[in-house]
Amino acid sequence: MSTARQASGNPWYLDFFGEDFWAVAAHEYTPERTATEVHYLAAVLEASAPGRRVLDLGCGTGRHALALARRGFQVTGVDASAWALRQAQSAAAATGVPVRWLRRDLLHERPWQVDEFDAIICVQSFGWGTDPQQLRLLREARRALVPGGLLLLDHSNVLAIAGHYVPEATFEAEGLRAEFRRNYQVASGRSTGWIEVRRGGAEPTVIHDDVRMYQPAEVRDLLTRAGFTVERVDADFVVEREAGTSSRYVQFLARNREPRTGAISSWGRPPEDRSWAVDLRWSPDEVEFLRPSIDAAFRSVYAAGDVAELARDYHVTDPYAGDRAAPVLSKHFGFDMGADMVTAGAGATGLLHACAVLAAPGPVLSLARGYPDLPHVAARMGCETVVTRLERLAHDLDRHAPSMLVVDRPTFEGDLYSRARLDEIVEAARLRGTTVVLDEAYATYLGPGASCVPAVAEHDNLIVIRSMSKGYCCGGLRVGFAIAAPELTRRLRESVPPLGANSAGLAVALHLLGQGDIFAGLRARIAEIRPTVSAELERVGLQLTDGDHRLPWVTVRDARTARSVLAELGVRTKQSGGGADYGFGEELLKVAVPLSETRLAAFRATFAHAD
Repeated sequence: MSTARQASGNPWYLDFFGEDFWAVAAHEYTPERTATEVHYLAAVLEASAPGRRVLDLGCGTGRHALALARRGFQVTGVDASAWALRQAQSAAAATGVPVRWLRRDLLHERPWQVDEFDAIICVQSFGWGTDPQQLRLLREARRALVPGGLLLLDHSNVLAIAGHYVPEATFEAEGLRAEFRRNYQVASGRSTGWIEVRRGGAEPTVIHDDVRMYQPAEVRDLLTRAGFTVERVDADFVVEREAGTSSRYVQFLARNREPRTGAISSWGRPPEDRSWAVDLRWSPDEVEFLRPSIDAAFRSVYAAGDVAELARDYHVTDPYAGDRAAPVLSKHFGFDMGADMVTAGAGATGLLHACAVLAAPGPVLSLARGYPDLPHVAARMGCETVVTRLERLAHDLDRHAPSMLVVDRPTFEGDLYSRARLDEIVEAARLRGTTVVLDEAYATYLGPGASCVPAVAEHDNLIVIRSMSKGYCCGGLRVGFAIAAPELTRRLRESVPPLGANSAGLAVALHLLGQGDIFAGLRARIAEIRPTVSAELERVGLQLTDGDHRLPWVTVRDARTARSVLAELGVRTKQSGGGADYGFGEELLKVAVPLSETRLAAFRATFAHAD
């Protein structure tokens, strides 16, 4: 179930925790209760935290943060409510207590890490979002902790609440009247409803909430999946009191541990097949129009010195090649980027795999007509994956609260999103706390001037993937680049293996990029041949989709029929196309354009028999 939104479009909690809520809550969060909770928090922090730097997540009006600061802890309080933070700031100023206050919507603003902390406390501020959002929140919390840092997470135990849960209640005190209307949904574990608050002679106000109510076992599972080790579980703010079904409040003490590494996926070998008159699965003849540039790059790297010495070149001080690649990429794309914005990896495939790791636990949303590589990897990791369309993007961002959105440019059909459209997509994702991965592996044919790499200067939630495979005909180098804002690059590097791009291959790749736009001749050849190929395909009854004319392939509708027709002619094509995984609702067939005279002659001879 998605996080509820008010008519304003905001998540419910941005409107809920204002003055009216706190007028009611003041009768529950008494000074005596706060003193008991702070005594417990301080005892645990003194005994278990490696230092005194404390982050209070969902600090509200600062009742815990101020008291801990008075006890000598260095406290940072974070909350989404502007009203609550103003009260906290006023209280701190009045008493002279030093606390840093920050306003953040922790479920929708990421990355939100503001510093490194020895401990994080989260008291009665857990459950506002979806389960994936809560898991992402916990993972962000772990990133903000020092190794061995402590998370103290308190939550309301639904096992204790369920037996006393009432759908309607009224509270009155000192000129205040609050009427509660709630509905606990067993299947989703959420309590939804509203509170009508009347204060004195003022007009009543209604505030809505939508809270996920957890069993302790569910919280433990989320903490474990987020990378924490649960060391102890207390009950009702009493050190080492065992939690039971009647425990109203349960506190988890969880330690930041190192993340586990996964196994490397292996790729199956395709089955042997019969000989074909012409193979249109790809365009190996592209290299004929780029060979001078490629040869020049290899001569520059390998002819200049000792090949064995080059093979021993092991850049442990620059494991992601940012220092070496950033100057070349800056010139190539006409955009000044620092070393902390570039991550080199084992081709686009390796970088997309790392992005899937970054996206966990998901969900992962992908735009229709894109390639399914990243969503497939994410799905194997247990992430929910959803295909959407532009007209449904805002709706699905709200509905699924994805951690990542995948956009391909060009798409499987050969369409390109304009820079203006991309800006709209990335901004819509940013407002929902979603990272965007823009896969430009196939955009190389268009030249560097057509890339959207410069967009990372304006969007801190955008990663652009480039490679040396498509167009450059150097996929064997296994070199690709992920370009993003510095903080997002830092997070991506948590998933990308260091030293993923070998030094020799990287040197060749950078020399090729340093030559600028080397595809003019190839584009001219594509423009010359592609209309002929399209006409022949249509002549045998195949229906083509629209796509950018500068790309060396065409896309055919009704893949099953198209494969059958082409196989009868002796034309080999890929055995899978853009079906449901690509968001079409139909399977499409991608047919490469033959570019060399030899392959073009074979193509023409084959189709000459189709009359």
